[in-house]
Amino acid sequence: MDTLFDLIIVGLGSHGSNCFSHFSGKIKVLGIEQYVSPHTKGSHNGETRIVREMGYSGEYVDIARRSLELWRQLQDSTSEQVYVNSGGIIFGDQSDAQFRNQTQFNNPNLQQLQHQDVESKFPIKTSSDQSFYFDKSAGFVRPEIAISIFINQGKAQGGQVVNNCRYINHEYKGDEVHVYTDLGVFRSKKLILSLGMGLKRLQNTYPLDISLYKQQVVFFKTDNQNFDKLPVFISENNSQEVYGFPRVNGEVKIGLHHFGPSLEHPDLYDQTKNEQGSVNIIRQFLTKYMPELRDAAVSRVETCVYTSTRDHNFTIDFDPRSKSTIILSACSGHGFKFCIVMGEILEEMFETGVQKYKTFQLSRFQKPNF
Repeated sequence: MDTLFDLIIVGLGSHGSNCFSHFSGKIKVLGIEQYVSPHTKGSHNGETRIVREMGYSGEYVDIARRSLELWRQLQDSTSEQVYVNSGGIIFGDQSDAQFRNQTQFNNPNLQQLQHQDVESKFPIKTSSDQSFYFDKSAGFVRPEIAISIFINQGKAQGGQVVNNCRYINHEYKGDEVHVYTDLGVFRSKKLILSLGMGLKRLQNTYPLDISLYKQQVVFFKTDNQNFDKLPVFISENNSQEVYGFPRVNGEVKIGLHHFGPSLEHPDLYDQTKNEQGSVNIIRQFLTKYMPELRDAAVSRVETCVYTSTRDHNFTIDFDPRSKSTIILSACSGHGFKFCIVMGEILEEMFETGVQKYKTFQLSRFQKPNF
């Protein structure tokens, strides 16, 4: 392709699709996707993702609030259900360090609940060693629907997409970035690499510190309408995080955060192999805290991949070789809620040449040979 684009975005998953929507219409944009997004070969499948401010601190707070604002705006602009303000509960033992970290921050929406209030409002059984906090601003989004909206918005504004196209590498030639793929070479003035677990392949190129984890979520079939009023929830006990959602289409989805086995390479990802251990742990959780669901049948198990940094923070930074390229990925298992604000963040970075979020900088993993 001889066209010189203003911006190429490699990877149209969670963050890349929002950037595609944000920049298309303003400049000439090409999106390159290894598959056809949305798909089930990355981190964004599974039908629901929690959106919340509760539990975040530091540089995350402002972008969490802005993300919630943008999700509400997106829902107001579409007839599809992409965002649901269900509220959220976080609960756990105050002696658990992770739980204390999640609840100690100043969040005006976070309200401590008495045990009797929890049991009267929600299908949750309390215990004396647990503390419960409710965040009225929390809820969930539908990732596949959101990504489809972003991509369709970008196309409607003039953005172009090449699907089933695998990124190989890129190089700088004068003022241009040449992106090499299995379908040929594409030219651009700027580049966003939003590769998801594909970033693992670039650890010899950039100072990345990335691990891949196979994550499974379990869907329980139930006719119990009490679970329609269940808020999204996060339970922190013994440093094991269990999270879940209200009933959607007759199913309650529950998962274990950072529980699955590690993957040495993206090409080794096998979606067909289920890990029974996660189902057993979730059953134990249900027996104690949601007994109305403990005997529910497992209707399905779905798998995705966490692309995680060592400190579980994101990677959003310029290529050390050129500020014409931004590396945007490594969501570390909690990134989808923020994808809707990424276009705004990256536009500011390109305009100013400054990455102001120290939490997300590549330099925190700088190695001597870089």
